[in-house]
Amino acid sequence: MTVTESGAPALTREMQEVDARYEEHFATRFTGEALGGLQERFRAEHIVPIRGFCPPDLLAELQREAFGIMDEHGVDRKFSFEITDGTPRQMTTVGQPVIKDHGPLIHATYFSPAVKSLLGSVVGEDVYTCPYAGEHYVISRLGKNGDTHGWHWDDYTYGFILVLQAPGYRDGGFVQAVPHTSWDKKNPDVHGALLKSQVRSYHLEAGDAYVVKTDTTMHRVYPIRGETSRTIVNMTLASGADLTRQITHETNDALFGGDGA
Repeated sequence: MTVTESGAPALTREMQEVDARYEEHFATRFTGEALGGLQERFRAEHIVPIRGFCPPDLLAELQREAFGIMDEHGVDRKFSFEITDGTPRQMTTVGQPVIKDHGPLIHATYFSPAVKSLLGSVVGEDVYTCPYAGEHYVISRLGKNGDTHGWHWDDYTYGFILVLQAPGYRDGGFVQAVPHTSWDKKNPDVHGALLKSQVRSYHLEAGDAYVVKTDTTMHRVYPIRGETSRTIVNMTLASGADLTRQITHETNDALFGGDGA
């Protein structure tokens, strides 16, 4: 595979076609005042919903792809992590190696120049392919009563989450975030972070996305109840500063199976 200087693979024709679909869609939705509103909200909250991120026809294709991968390859996980103060993870997951082999649309979305350009504009700096392939993209589903992705931070600066399926807010599954916090892996303090800063909550629907500054924004997904699952693709993007740091991947490897390169 040909790789560009940025570490991203050279785009195939199929990837270029997906990128063009995003670029055309973004040009009609996320320019001018709309883009300015996203930028302003991200500066204030370090997380911002991007409503209607995915072109509707592409959303349907991504749903078929991701749901098929999840149904065939999903692994149930149930952990509590001391490194995040004992918070729980209860979900079904598929890691990057499987998605790379079976998810061309997800792969193309992650490496889309149009997607990176939009997200870089929203967060106010260039964003880069994550140096660790295992964090490029993963799928998770909260499908059973009580499933949750508990309070945590992430190692790289930015998380980008594409929502493919979501319950109504009365059935949980909405995102909560606490900005301007920090993760001390040797002495994590979730409750201290909750006491020091405001918790913000965000309900998203299929086709929406959100970008969050995950290294300084503690976040979780509220436990679900009822019959409707929450299925998302989580993608990790690096800041320029991340590219010069030594970063470990304990929770990602436990939940999603590590690096498929």
